[in-house]
Amino acid sequence: MKLSKQRFHIFFILLTMLLVLGVSPVYAKEDAIPAIDVEATLQRDGSAVIREVWDVRGVSSGTEYYKALNNMKGMSVHSLMVWDETGTQFKTLDDWNTKLSREEKAGKSGILKTSDGYELCWGIGSYGDHQYTIQYTIDGLVKNYGDYAGFYHQFISDLSSPPQSVHVTIKMADTGLTEDNARIWGYGFKGEVKIADNGTLTAISSKSLGNNDYVNVLSRFEKELFPQAPKANMTFEALQKSADNDNSNTALYIALSIVAAAIIIIIFLISFFASRYKLADGSTVRLSGMKQIEVNYSIPFGGSIPAVYSTMQLLRRNISFDKLISAYFIRWQETGYIHMEKQKAEAIVFYPDKTPDSQLERSLYDILSYGTDATGILLISDLEKRGEELYDKLNAWEESVKQEGEEELIRSGAAAAGEKGAVLFTASGFEQAKRILGLQKYLLKMIMQKEDKEADRQLWGDYFVIAALFGIGDKVLKRFKALDPSHFDYFAGRYGCNSYSMFYLMTMTNHISSTASPSSNINGMGGGTSSFGGGGFSGGGGGGSR
Repeated sequence: MKLSKQRFHIFFILLTMLLVLGVSPVYAKEDAIPAIDVEATLQRDGSAVIREVWDVRGVSSGTEYYKALNNMKGMSVHSLMVWDETGTQFKTLDDWNTKLSREEKAGKSGILKTSDGYELCWGIGSYGDHQYTIQYTIDGLVKNYGDYAGFYHQFISDLSSPPQSVHVTIKMADTGLTEDNARIWGYGFKGEVKIADNGTLTAISSKSLGNNDYVNVLSRFEKELFPQAPKANMTFEALQKSADNDNSNTALYIALSIVAAAIIIIIFLISFFASRYKLADGSTVRLSGMKQIEVNYSIPFGGSIPAVYSTMQLLRRNISFDKLISAYFIRWQETGYIHMEKQKAEAIVFYPDKTPDSQLERSLYDILSYGTDATGILLISDLEKRGEELYDKLNAWEESVKQEGEEELIRSGAAAAGEKGAVLFTASGFEQAKRILGLQKYLLKMIMQKEDKEADRQLWGDYFVIAALFGIGDKVLKRFKALDPSHFDYFAGRYGCNSYSMFYLMTMTNHISSTASPSSNINGMGGGTSSFGGGGFSGGGGGGSR
């Protein structure tokens, strides 16, 4: 598996994040959004002053947050103001530049005009937990539809971390909204919409939003409440039909059902053949689904990273370079081969008197430590200058991991060369491969607190490395702390960390595995739109960190 240019750059992100391992606070979840509260104050001219409070937990990447507002025909957005949890108001820039660094964007905000509408942008500032308050004005939100005034707006759209709680309040500054002059409908989320006793319209989620959820609100008012609202070119009834999707989508439903059925059949066939494996003796076996895999608590192949890496490749479940390198860095932190620090500049410290014993690990160690000064310190900035050189060497090293892993499998009798020279499982090796999946299942059950057996504390280090290979090291660490907080402090000390900085390692591992995909930087703040949610709404379009 070649190391692509993109994954190579992600490797440097890994190094940079590891540097702050011992000095940065740690968070329970990366880019989690516990709650978003929205308050829209409607004006008689149809404009709305919207104030949103975003609770954001464990920000560990990106330079800015943004909220996209699309489908804004006949509307304009202005008067953006942003505050953080300290009450500090951000400076609003006339022109927002998304290419600036995190430091340059800190304490600043701005509106970016796009071909689809607007993006409300503000700097992340420091990484960690934050509460951002944003306020902006939409001119023309409420329109005069002839029979009634109203709007259909998407307050929460597609976010990378869907909020666990959403509360939308709609009010007028000088008039109470009641059943006599207003109505409200909600779409795209589980919850309740109502006219509250205090004269406001509310939309409240009753459960966490999923990846395909959103918060659309349709509101209707007596048009006398908005005498200066701009006129729409349709009736409110037509708007509501658009929202309710009353204009008959029967044909579309049928077409989609046929397509969905075809996709299901194709997926079944692919899954069936993908689960079949040819063994070295020429026979064929089939791998059952994870539900049928037996839970395994033991460490496979003595904790050998190359053996597990190659086994997963033979199972056609490739481990990305980023997870592979994460596993080695975690192990090296524990054994004391390296130390990350951030003083005047970010650097990695190598200890020449304590180096890896295995030729494979020593090769990686030598590749990375080349160019250190007399104290063994290598600045990340210097390492980045060797980009093209490292790209080729790390590609070759990753191939060596695969080769070393296959040789280990052959020596142990878990694999053998087939008729055409390809390395294939033996019958016993295939059973060992299933035990690796059984360990993965155990770790996942541990994370979900559905596994009664407590993790053997003597195996925590190996579990952590294997979990990093599977991309779940962060969640396993969280479970370790819940199982035994006092032992977790001791465990963290083995890595030169305290319990807080260990949680940064947790979020780092999760971040690297998630950002390894090409779509990883397309983050958002909310639920996604749906073709069955009704057309014609304003707002939406995503947002979040980037």
